Amino acid sequence: MQFVAMVNFYSTTSVQRGFKFASPLTFVYLVPLFFTFVLIIFAQSTQAQGCASLAQDRSIADGKGCLTVWSPVTHAATGKDEQSQVSPPILVVLLHGDSGGGLAQRHLDRWTKTANILSGQNQTLVFLVRPGYRSPVGDSSGWANQHDDDYTAGNVERVATALQNLRVRYNASKVIVVGHSGGAAITALLLGRFPSSLDGAILLGCPCDVPPWRQHRGAQRGRQTPWPNSLNPMDAVANIPTDKVVLAVTGSLDDNTLPLFAQAWINAVSARGVNARFILAPDLDHTNILLWPGLSEQLRQTINNLSSRAP
Repeated sequence: MQFVAMVNFYSTTSVQRGFKFASPLTFVYLVPLFFTFVLIIFAQSTQAQGCASLAQDRSIADGKGCLTVWSPVTHAATGKDEQSQVSPPILVVLLHGDSGGGLAQRHLDRWTKTANILSGQNQTLVFLVRPGYRSPVGDSSGWANQHDDDYTAGNVERVATALQNLRVRYNASKVIVVGHSGGAAITALLLGRFPSSLDGAILLGCPCDVPPWRQHRGAQRGRQTPWPNSLNPMDAVANIPTDKVVLAVTGSLDDNTLPLFAQAWINAVSARGVNARFILAPDLDHTNILLWPGLSEQLRQTINNLSSRAP
């Protein structure tokens, strides 16, 4: 071990120089070196692969680099096989929320539960790691803000390009994005800025009106934290085509993205003639909205609504 060798070195040289190994001066040198060594080993052990180094099915081009793709539900887990899946499938893309540019295993575990709720016949579910985010399943290229202010035009475009490429890869008849929190905001922006990248959306705990949401969060924390980098989904409502199907769901106990933020956005979208609905989920907060029992039924209804609008 490098650290043992380092200790032996200081021990030997201290004895040779006539000092006791446990002298305060020795510890002044050893303690910083010890913590540096631990941090290096930890970083090496937890570093995930970049998307460019992943297997082809674990990465998707986004126009400027690549995003990591992860399948949280296997065919074995759902009881499906390739022969039983009718082609072309419905592609359901899961888009995570904000966490300072890095996802932990607990985030993936929670999304696995969500995927199990959503999984159904003739559906392909994939989880997309947002631009610049690190994760245990792979790191996406691009930029993410450690302070979460990254709903930028560039990041939205990268996700849109990735979705278009995923549609081609899976020969999908429809693409539905299920976004949570910041992922919901990006999905709302996709509908207005790159509508051809998806057909329908389910927005969970959406901060769909960014400026008042940031004012609310600032009031909660006792300091204002505006997001100058991020686009506001409300500004893109006028460009959402009327053939889209959208559902926004916010928990009644959500004190982060208050229900009124998604409700106001849905009202604006619905006023344009888009099939857009809002549901207030009782007794759920910003996190456990991902486990909302009605999610599977609402996905089926979204798929049915899209099918009825098909030419």
